[in-house]
Amino acid sequence: MVKKSSIYHLPVGNGDMTLLKIASNNRYFYVLVDMYIRQSCTEEDDQCNVLDELHNLLEKDCDGRPYLDALVLTHPDKDHIGGFEKYFYQGSPSDYAPAKNGEKDRIFVREIWSSPLVFRRKSKKHSLCEDAKVFNTEAKRRVELYRESKAIGAEGDRIRLIGEDIDGKTSDILGIVYKPGEVISKINEATLKELSIDIYGPLSDDEFEDNEALEKNRSSVILRWGIASHGYSDPTNFVLLAGDASVEAWEIIWEKFKGSPQKLSYDLLLAPHHCSWHTLSHDSYSESDNPKVSETAKKALSQARTGAVIISSSDPIKDDKNDPPNFGAKKEYESIVSSAKGTFLCLADNIANGETAPSVLEYRLTNAGPQKASKTSSTDSTSSAKKRTAATSTLIGHSGQAIGHG
Repeated sequence: MVKKSSIYHLPVGNGDMTLLKIASNNRYFYVLVDMYIRQSCTEEDDQCNVLDELHNLLEKDCDGRPYLDALVLTHPDKDHIGGFEKYFYQGSPSDYAPAKNGEKDRIFVREIWSSPLVFRRKSKKHSLCEDAKVFNTEAKRRVELYRESKAIGAEGDRIRLIGEDIDGKTSDILGIVYKPGEVISKINEATLKELSIDIYGPLSDDEFEDNEALEKNRSSVILRWGIASHGYSDPTNFVLLAGDASVEAWEIIWEKFKGSPQKLSYDLLLAPHHCSWHTLSHDSYSESDNPKVSETAKKALSQARTGAVIISSSDPIKDDKNDPPNFGAKKEYESIVSSAKGTFLCLADNIANGETAPSVLEYRLTNAGPQKASKTSSTDSTSSAKKRTAATSTLIGHSGQAIGHG
């Protein structure tokens, strides 16, 4: 059977958890971008049990360990790293032991991707949650192994840093650093011809006009995933994942790419910061009588391909002043996808008939673009791929060092 790539958006309330299952080299590569595994999700009927869902989607290695080829952390807020300490293995691979008392085995992470720069910014004004502290300790362990040996270690000891740290703190380990502007085609030391990842963030300190933008801790890792069908090399699926990247970040990004906006194009966009108004505006939605949208930031987020889908990984979006998720931001995203014959979806609304909890939203990544696979009561019954095909047919037919882990 021909292997097909897929992307799974796991509903976690106001948080992010996205699994990429990439078909290449006659196998699947599993990449998790952020996580928010709440204890309540295993106990409450109105929440998706994302821990069970994740285990059901993953494979086990020859040692019986459920594994990820890579775990990508966009930034260390709890709603992007919650559950790491309890559900993911930390430490030397040789010390891994199966779970006891009928509990699930911890997920084995072959390679970590993270940004020491974003961790450092977090520490300036905000303390790290316990999961982030544990993650940072594990990241430092892996960095030190590379620093000592100057060689990529075994699976379970590997790490890639997204962006250089300040003051040359990563200058001696550049062999594991990916820099903004580069293109990644490798996962866990395997080259995938079907993969090309553009790095757009984190932005460096000198790209921001003032420190306030940095203190907001919204300069997340920003990656655009280009994925081709298995065996091909030209991407036909573009997925933009940007953590909590703020309005300031998107304004800078647009200035960089306004001459080549196709570099920001996407089929699937996870609305940054859980559909927050502050991704699109400098004004407070609740305190301003007439909050203004930053047209520059909106242009950066408006490069939707035909049939594109913008997804809000959030609680239900209501017509009120809440933020995030924010009703005003939802309306702006709806205007973006409307012009592209696309769709806006909220994961909290992805509820199948007869169910009480949201379901995992799956898109298969095909030669014709993403095709929606989940069966829900949502009005989005037409895949972006079908819309793009229909549109094409129409055209043809009618014409400090304390916290950074580097």
